[in-house]
Amino acid sequence: MNMLVTWIETIGNAVITRLRSATALANFGWRLLVVVLNPRTYDSATRWIITKQIYFTAVQALPIFIAYSLVISAVIIRIMVTVARNFGLSEYVPGLIVGFLVMELLPFLSVLFVALRSGAAINTEIALMHVNNELAAFEHARIDPIRYEFMPRVVGGVLSVLALTGLSGLTALGVAFFVIYGLHPVNFPAYARAIGQLLAFPLMFWLVLKTTLFGLCVTLIPLKTGLEIPRRLFLVPVAVLKGMMRVFFAIVLIEVASLAFKYI
Repeated sequence: MNMLVTWIETIGNAVITRLRSATALANFGWRLLVVVLNPRTYDSATRWIITKQIYFTAVQALPIFIAYSLVISAVIIRIMVTVARNFGLSEYVPGLIVGFLVMELLPFLSVLFVALRSGAAINTEIALMHVNNELAAFEHARIDPIRYEFMPRVVGGVLSVLALTGLSGLTALGVAFFVIYGLHPVNFPAYARAIGQLLAFPLMFWLVLKTTLFGLCVTLIPLKTGLEIPRRLFLVPVAVLKGMMRVFFAIVLIEVASLAFKYI
């Protein structure tokens, strides 16, 4: 009986801790949203920081990312086309490419790329600034860290995920044309019309919404995790590991919820 009570108390405490953490993250996100939506936020300093964040997150890694997307898209599209032709289902290939590759796989891979490249870096930077009392020094000097440290990282991260997802989708559609039709540009107008019909406004809106949520995950969660640790330098690697695990579970949860909403 005592073991059962202890087990229930442990589960209850874990649930309460998770709820408190989620509430704190939502409150932190709301404070950032207020800053993001304020036009006065975007002075020359914040614009420069956002630009630098986008450069280091997306532009600097663009050649590697495009090559990575190109190889994955070419392999998967070739498999789709071959299997569809074997079963006499070639007319369904564009729908498969849009529904699976453009809408699901490439956004997921894009956010994983950004998470591994920038999410861990953001977590480490903020944790070190927190441990070394740099954020407290900003506040003492009446410099808002939310405006000049947190918000640019969130905006830059979200825009980077959106841009990389869009570029990888366009790359996949270009590869699909050459795999399906070869070097015959006469077929391009029909292909463009078919893709345009598949990528209707509701589908594009859903893609942008999901990708935006992905971008928030790889920026907000590392920021909040870096701020939560005690001021001990040896705890920084622990905070980074904890933050990246949270990011991974959040990304998977969003992807599963998206699939459930669409197909169940």
